[in-house]
Amino acid sequence: MIKNFKELLNTAQKGDLKYVSVVVADEQETLKAVVKAKELGVAVPILAGDRYWITTMLHGLEVNPKDFEIIHEKDPQRAVAAATDVAKSGRADILMKGGVVTSKFLQVVLSSPSDLRRGLLSDVAVYEDKKRHGHQLVLVSDGGINISPGIRQKLEIIQNAVAVAHGLGIRKPKVALLSGSEKVHPDFQSTIDAVALVKMCQDGAVENCVIDGPFALDNAIDMNSTRLKGIESPVAGSADIIIMPNLEAGNIFCKCLQYYGNRMLIHVAVGAKVLILIDSRTAKADEKLHSIALAKVMCSIEKGN
Repeated sequence: MIKNFKELLNTAQKGDLKYVSVVVADEQETLKAVVKAKELGVAVPILAGDRYWITTMLHGLEVNPKDFEIIHEKDPQRAVAAATDVAKSGRADILMKGGVVTSKFLQVVLSSPSDLRRGLLSDVAVYEDKKRHGHQLVLVSDGGINISPGIRQKLEIIQNAVAVAHGLGIRKPKVALLSGSEKVHPDFQSTIDAVALVKMCQDGAVENCVIDGPFALDNAIDMNSTRLKGIESPVAGSADIIIMPNLEAGNIFCKCLQYYGNRMLIHVAVGAKVLILIDSRTAKADEKLHSIALAKVMCSIEKGN
């Protein structure tokens, strides 16, 4: 089991090299991350974007641009298409967003003829909770792609998040379905969805996990709150995966972790033919590096390397 980000990066340095196709790579923090990933033996980048700026930035990082494959495309949309074609052709295992807006990136990636979809695409974020005993990694989904998922979509979001947890070595993750209340309320659709999802999962819709809900946030992650409220559940207070009711809640929660909690947050989008990284354009190089490491671990497991 991978217990923290340090172990994640160490694990990612083992096994076969993977290739990461980088979209609009002429962005400083993205380039720092992929250069470091190459140095550590995690992944080999293929850079799509403005060759002049990519070369200039690589010189600034004191590395030789000739050591990198660069696909010259000054237009961002064409750079997205070029990088996506690299992934679709099988030359890259990971597709990574650089200096481009997520919505525009995904619009190209998920549209014909480049369509890389395999199922529902959902974003899985990971952060460290050092108050936990044993492994410290907690997963959150979906705060980046699906705006207002219904029950069918939430089921796939859960499946994707569980797959990432299994990739991290969490054999039977505890999944908490989040809402604004731990009680079912007719005005809170997320509480009604939670009841249906728990029943579906008990009937075998998602295997190798324990799912319960609805939970308020404190009941999902804090044992003391669970005891004080008298909540009895194998998931309460110790969730490995937190499923958000909608994108707004997930996005706000993740940004609170970063900007108020000073937590590093890494991402991988699951559900496509390749793993996709959609870290924010404001993310630092270290966050992007660890996202690459997470994707490397995931695709190594999928391909048995």
